[in-house]
Amino acid sequence: MDKILSLWATPRSRSTAFMWMMQNRGDFVVLHEPFGPSAYYSEDRLFQLREDFQPKPEYNYELVLENLILMSKKKQIFVKDFPCYFIHIVDEQFLSLFQHTFLLRDPAQMLPSYFHKWPDLTFEETGYQQLDQLFETVVSFTGEIPPLIDAGDLVQDPTSTLQFYCESIGIPFMPEALTWEPPKEKIKEISWCEGGTWVETVSASQGFGETINSQYLKVNDNERLKSLYDLCLPYYEKLYGYRLRASS
Repeated sequence: MDKILSLWATPRSRSTAFMWMMQNRGDFVVLHEPFGPSAYYSEDRLFQLREDFQPKPEYNYELVLENLILMSKKKQIFVKDFPCYFIHIVDEQFLSLFQHTFLLRDPAQMLPSYFHKWPDLTFEETGYQQLDQLFETVVSFTGEIPPLIDAGDLVQDPTSTLQFYCESIGIPFMPEALTWEPPKEKIKEISWCEGGTWVETVSASQGFGETINSQYLKVNDNERLKSLYDLCLPYYEKLYGYRLRASS
């Protein structure tokens, strides 16, 4: 069984754009946040979604993981997801199933986007602590530093950043995959949360690029936002030191 190539990130980290690029390659079956519905919609959910819902047993963690294992026996799979959705189920079986890679984003850029959608978001939902926890667990399990890229590098120099990423995990670099045509209709698989409104910007994109929304607050403009930033920043600064760079 081939390992599942995974990209672990925090929400609002440009991970969906990364997934779009992987989809555009054509050599992986791409899965978008398979544990997201588990965290919010399953019978053993972790978080309370901001809408009424009926828990669905098909989203339970055990079943989702079983389905991933079955798929990985037949196809080459890429998964992008957030450790804050599943860190509590990580064990040796889980660690052995995936080829772990990581994506990081400065909380000064990530949090305003998240806060704009959910002003009552919790520190647990930001995902920085769980991302760091999984990173350290992978290091302990494998004895190696897993590939980690920073979203700032990805936007500023996608070609070099992704070339280093591909080299580090042993897959061919496909520069033609760095641009894409926006989908003509909403894709159900990336619309599990609130009808897909979270991915409207990237769904209209054609490549990696910086987007600025004038409606977003800055971290110093709001006391709660600043407190979340202060909690997230140490994890970001620590992990940032491990990122893939041209000199690495």
